[in-house]
Amino acid sequence: MSEADVAAHAFVKPLLVRFKHCDPAGIVFYPRYFEMINDLVEDWCAEGLNLSFGEMHLRDGMGVPTANIECRFSAPSFLGETLLRSLEVTRLGRSSMTLRIRFAGANDETRLQATLVLVWVAKGSGGRPAPIAVPPAQREAIVRFAAPDSVIEGVS
Repeated sequence: MSEADVAAHAFVKPLLVRFKHCDPAGIVFYPRYFEMINDLVEDWCAEGLNLSFGEMHLRDGMGVPTANIECRFSAPSFLGETLLRSLEVTRLGRSSMTLRIRFAGANDETRLQATLVLVWVAKGSGGRPAPIAVPPAQREAIVRFAAPDSVIEGVS
């Protein structure tokens, strides 16, 4: 899927591959991709859903922990490259959502594809996180990032 295919509905953000992301050979060290994915989700929440992680966690006592992640590494990324990261929603349920993530390099070459399931939680009894319904304002915003093949529960 090219950048043009996702531009209408996806959250897209570039990222410069820095020294801190790489192994001694200048190739992105695979655990750093998971940090890059989380950074993309955090930016999406702040910029796309209008709820920063700071507000979500500290003010509202909520979070969106990862319940599942699947990842495919297609090609290496190197120090100094700019990766174009895209995020689109493929499923939205009552309290969870599935996100499709893609990192692309030069010439739209796929470097990474991932599928994440995030669950909206709030502090429950004893301070333990418990699933909650996606807040209405964020639910409305999430739908704007739905892929054409998405499943959105509660929409007829």
